[in-house]
Amino acid sequence: MFGHAGSALRLLVLVATMGGLLMGCAGAATTVVRAPAKPRPEPQVPPFPQKSPVLIRNATVWVGNGKVLKNASVVLNKGRIEAVGANAKAPPGAKVIDAKGRIVTPGLVDMHSHAGVYSSPHGMAHADGNEMTNPLTPMVRAVDAFDPEDKAIPRALAGGVTTALVLPGSGNIMGGEALYVKFRGKTVADMRIRNPPRAMKMAMGENPKRIHGRKGRTPMSRMGHAWLMRKRLDKARKLRDKQRRWDREAAAGKAKKSRPYDPGLEALIALLDGKVRLQVHCYEVHDIETLVRISHEFGFQVAAVHHALEAWKVPDLLRSNNIAVATFSDLWGFKMEAYDASVRGPKILHEKGVALAIKTDHPVIDNRDLAWEAAKAHHYGLPEQAAIAAITRVPAQAIGLGDRLGTVEVGKDADVLLWDRHPFEIGARPAFVWVEGIAWVKR
Repeated sequence: MFGHAGSALRLLVLVATMGGLLMGCAGAATTVVRAPAKPRPEPQVPPFPQKSPVLIRNATVWVGNGKVLKNASVVLNKGRIEAVGANAKAPPGAKVIDAKGRIVTPGLVDMHSHAGVYSSPHGMAHADGNEMTNPLTPMVRAVDAFDPEDKAIPRALAGGVTTALVLPGSGNIMGGEALYVKFRGKTVADMRIRNPPRAMKMAMGENPKRIHGRKGRTPMSRMGHAWLMRKRLDKARKLRDKQRRWDREAAAGKAKKSRPYDPGLEALIALLDGKVRLQVHCYEVHDIETLVRISHEFGFQVAAVHHALEAWKVPDLLRSNNIAVATFSDLWGFKMEAYDASVRGPKILHEKGVALAIKTDHPVIDNRDLAWEAAKAHHYGLPEQAAIAAITRVPAQAIGLGDRLGTVEVGKDADVLLWDRHPFEIGARPAFVWVEGIAWVKR
């Protein structure tokens, strides 16, 4: 009836049907047997190269490592900090900024932000930080949800936040991979940090069991939560064993198939191999203990516990396991697991030798107020230089960028702030914000 068109249509239906059957068979297999696509190399040239050097003179420099330099100069050149100290000289053609004794600090680092994945104005249309259709989504990536036109981003930069780790939310046990950004430019490519480490978000405690349990699926309890973690990590470990066996066979010229690969498990295998920095939403002591217990069972490192309002109770456990804490200064009481907090928590953790960072959890606290959070921790007893380190050097180290930023030292990225007043005074804002040597904010 359809002539040649009908034959073509029947052929298309047959091809589609066979394709569906083949996909069904492939889906029934426990492992996808194919090689991953080779990613394109990232560009090495900064998206915004610094065109002329900058000399900041007569500054009080808070280095970020505890040192304070009086009457010092800082040279920013070719996107890097070229010189620091009383004898730093202006390169030819440098723009000279007289700090008049005001304080220079590193650019602030917010290691727990949802900017761009929960964009302003807030609503379902902009709620892209949680893939809550499944409690285990280690394969999703924040970069695919990040909105560079989030109105909170220029506000954050004006507040001195130059770098952020944008995390998936805490609705799932395994939330996905994080995105490293610098708050400059207009596109994802502009903001995405070149050649970053990898980071993954997981969550313990109330959120996953509340969100998924009320839908009638696991986890409904912390028991189910831990079981799902173990089950998925065990699956990743078994695939890694198969890959290692294949590698040995390939080295001996005996491999007969493609290397076993499953994109849903790749990030977890990288975690088990120490190639992913794990950032974990975790408030209460018993949840911290469960996390540490599972990390020992599977041999992975936890980079930091986030929020962690009961971390002050177990500093020895955290220090002995080399786990940093990224916490609030005084936010508490908004749910059961947030009740037993202490405004002295940051001070206690610092005194006990735990790597302490202060973060915002934006939009819970606006990114632009990160320095104010550190100021409140200082008010409650955290030493001044420990407070500035908690929003610069310590988070930079905890997210794996300590060799590139977080201190005002030669060779680091030229992410630098010149403050209009003491950074911990009420209303303090940077007068200048440089990102890789370019002044994005001038007041």
